[in-house]
Amino acid sequence: MTRLLGSAHIKTLAREESVRGVLVRMVIEQAEDADSDEMVLLEKALQLLLTRFQALEGNAS
Repeated sequence: MTRLLGSAHIKTLAREESVRGVLVRMVIEQAEDADSDEMVLLEKALQLLLTRFQALEGNAS
């Protein structure tokens, strides 16, 4: 796995019982069988997903 997908932070997020946790687990599962081009896309998608969740959390406060 690439750096983001294999990070401790992502592993922690994957254990969450939340929509974010479910989506992170789905990306990790897709990455297991991905080729290098797909991994790049999955990394970008995961980064975008996490950025959007962070923005939502910022708007909630």
